[in-house]
Amino acid sequence: MEGNSPNRMSQESAERMRLAVEKLAQEVFKPEPLPQRTLPWFIDIFLYPISYSGVIHLVIFIATPLLIGFTVLRFLDVFHGVMSFIIYLLFTGYFFYYIGYCIFDSSRGGLRAPDININDSHDKNEYLSQVFFIIGITAVCFFPAIIYHIAFEKTDLVFKLLSAAGMFFFPMAVLAVVLFDSLEALNPIVIISSIYRTFLPYCGLVLVFSMIAGLILPIRLYLSQPFALLSNYLLGTAFIHYKIAFVYMVMIAAHLLGRFYLRYKNKLNWKI
Repeated sequence: MEGNSPNRMSQESAERMRLAVEKLAQEVFKPEPLPQRTLPWFIDIFLYPISYSGVIHLVIFIATPLLIGFTVLRFLDVFHGVMSFIIYLLFTGYFFYYIGYCIFDSSRGGLRAPDININDSHDKNEYLSQVFFIIGITAVCFFPAIIYHIAFEKTDLVFKLLSAAGMFFFPMAVLAVVLFDSLEALNPIVIISSIYRTFLPYCGLVLVFSMIAGLILPIRLYLSQPFALLSNYLLGTAFIHYKIAFVYMVMIAAHLLGRFYLRYKNKLNWKI
């Protein structure tokens, strides 16, 4: 009766327990399904900023520079140079922080501009680090164009080609730095190999980015018409400089970057 020996019964019991624990773990820790778009993606992406938090941040990013300019320049005239620089620096840092959070949330499946928990404590140094991130990304991507312009003081075809090359690498560089949360992600090997693994879809992403940027120009031209006189009177110069369109499109671009990672994360193989 070896088949019913205590050792065998103990092994079978342990195996059943193991299977039960695995099944329970699958049920309890099963990831929630990602939200699905209810509209075609090329329409739905333009609705990305339209959420409670998204609209609030749109208002903040559009109105704050105008309020800063009014209060600092009108009431703190003596110190307006230093004060305005510090306040604008913190504001710019928060802007990049939120845009980075849009990229992160979209990379996890988010379809609308996310909310930032007001209970989270964000040190001002964290906002300033976002400014240095963008400066670092811009410096690395456009370094050849900058050096060429400084050396030859030209904006000829060579300068434009170098700028275009920098623009081509820029989206992947932003995505890598945001998701790795470090400037070390600007390693050329990481950026170039990532573009190589996703070359065709990445080219499509860059093309969509160019199209989104192109949408801002007609809006700018439209606001240059006589209608802008009334807008200028009511809302100040911030509106004429198409900040609404700019902020709106930057949020959409951030969403596209995050969704790009979500779709091609296996090919990118960043292990984050």
